Parts: sequence; C-alpha cells; structure tokens
Amino acid sequence: MGATLVRKTEVLAKASATGSLVGENLSGIDLSGEDLSGVDFSQSNLKNARFTRANLTEAKLHEADLEGADFQGANLQKAFLVASNLLGANLEGADLSGAFLSGATVGGANFQNAILKGVRFGVVQASFPNPSGRPTSFRNADLTDSIVGATDFRGVDLRGATLSGVFLYEAKLRGAIIDKQQYEGAFTKAESF
Repeated sequence: MGATLVRKTEVLAKASATGSLVGENLSGIDLSGEDLSGVDFSQSNLKNARFTRANLTEAKLHEADLEGADFQGANLQKAFLVASNLLGANLEGADLSGAFLSGATVGGANFQNAILKGVRFGVVQASFPNPSGRPTSFRNADLTDSIVGATDFRGVDLRGATLSGVFLYEAKLRGAIIDKQQYEGAFTKAESF
C-alpha cells in the first residue's frame, strides 16, 4: 500500500472520528468524491488538494489555504470559507449555496457555472491582476439572492452570471467584464459601472 493511500485513509479516519482536521498539512491530498460534510479544516494547508465532487456541506474552511485546490462539482453548501485563500482554485460547477466567503481571497479562482445562491461575500479580493496571474471567472455562475459587500470585481469575468436579487453594496464594479443588462434585478449601492 502506497504512502499516499495510507495518508488518505488516516485523514478520513480522523475526520470521521473527530470531525476536525484543524491546522493539518494536507497539501496535495486527493479527497475527491468523499463525504466530508461538517468537517473542520480551519487553518489547514490544503494547497493543490483535490475535492472533485466531494461533499463539503457545512464544512469549516476558516483561514484555510486552498490555493490551487480543485473543487470542481463539489457540494460546498453552507460552507464557512471566511478569510480563506482560494487563489487560483477551481470551483467550476460547485454548489456553494448559502456559503460564507467574507474576507476570502479568490483572485484567479474559477467559479464558472457554479451555484452561489444566497452566498455572503464581504471584503473579498477577486480583482485582476492578482498573484495567480489569471483573471477570476464567475462566468455563467448563479449568484441569485447573494449579498456582495465591499468586493473588488475589477477585471473579473461576470459574463452570463445571474445577478437576480443580488445586493451589491460598496462593490467595485468598474472594469468588471459584464453586460450592463445583467444588473437588471440586482440591488446596487455600488460605484458606477
């Protein structure tokens, strides 16, 4: 049995037994397809980890380093991602309904086709340029009924994103890649766009 498989088995056993992986160094681990709902990953190093199609419902990822992590198709409903580093992470097609991303760094992250209904964004750094060297994409994402406060969207691709019922408060929208008609149905107290 390889070291990677043993490590994964040990990590899953600890998560199941204690519900806590706080502060762990899990860089590069592949937990794709696993049920990690409610697990506390706060302050953990999860750089380049794979969570493809994993269930992370109500997971706690507070101050976690998720740089380059792959969450494609993952269930992150009501996940707690406050002050997390999602620089260059892949969240394409992920469901983040009801998640909290206040203070998160999402520069270069891919939220294309993601479900972000009712998400709480506050003081989120999404602008381009950013240290990942890639623009952030919310292309065709569903942000229905989300609250977006003091978030910088300069250079961010929002084309095709659903903004119905979104409350944009003190968001920096100038320079975002978006069609003005997308703002129909959104509530804005933002700078001009």
